Amino acid sequence: MEYRFFYSIDECVFNTKWKTKSNIENRTDIYFTIPIALNGSDEFHIEHGLKLRNRRTLELKVREKRYSNGQEFWLKTIHSNTKLHIDNIDSIVKVLNKLNENKLIERLKSSQPIIVCYVSKFRQQKNLEGNLIQEITGLHLKFIQLNDQSQIGKDLFFETVCIERSDSKLIDEKFIENLFQEYRTMTINPMGYPEFLFQQYQQVMNQ
Repeated sequence: MEYRFFYSIDECVFNTKWKTKSNIENRTDIYFTIPIALNGSDEFHIEHGLKLRNRRTLELKVREKRYSNGQEFWLKTIHSNTKLHIDNIDSIVKVLNKLNENKLIERLKSSQPIIVCYVSKFRQQKNLEGNLIQEITGLHLKFIQLNDQSQIGKDLFFETVCIERSDSKLIDEKFIENLFQEYRTMTINPMGYPEFLFQQYQQVMNQ
């Protein structure tokens, strides 16, 4: 279970706060932007998070449930140890095909060229009571067209805050209330990575 939200920061803050730190987790994940259904009839594109973790290993998370308070339960359904490369989309499709992810393959190919987002992450975590983990992560986003590797829009910079637990039990509301207090100057709109990245892509395309 997780409760996550995102907010924009400027490049100077990102560089000063995150890129200068050497003792924190740092990796780049490549997320696939899953096209919305032509009739907009489902939430498949925000319920499936497909990425190359650390640019190399395929990972799929599926949102099993979203609660009215913004908490979401995500289930990791694919974690392939096979080393893959974003330039070889056929090998990625082959893995998905073996695992019968036919709808995902169909949706990915429904819009050409395929769009991915390179997300560089700089993450800090701390343990909370009740086996909870709270993280804050600096993010650097680049949307790329796979066919010619051209960038769409400009570089984007965000931070994401998340409280998570490893099972499907709901997070105690008091921890979420603490976040509201800590970030009371912001409008908090909880969502997972797929929904967030889809929104950012839509904004980039509408500029």
